[in-house]
Amino acid sequence: MELFKVLLFPLCFASLTACSSMNKKTDSVENKKEEKLPMITKPYVRKIWIPEEIRNNGAEYVEGHYLYQIERNSTWSK
Repeated sequence: MELFKVLLFPLCFASLTACSSMNKKTDSVENKKEEKLPMITKPYVRKIWIPEEIRNNGAEYVEGHYLYQIERNSTWSK
């Protein structure tokens, strides 16, 4: 029984360290793939408040709302 304990402890330790080193290798591979992907920059959008408005001699009512204007589109970066 003593021999079993002596052999079991190093075997468990080796299997745990082997599993943890495998995870580190896959993380580094994923990081390399992510570094190669290009990034997209955010667009520049201007938000303008349009107040409520009465049109056609009171026949139409347009509620106040926001108008979003794209000043600069998103682009790919390296």
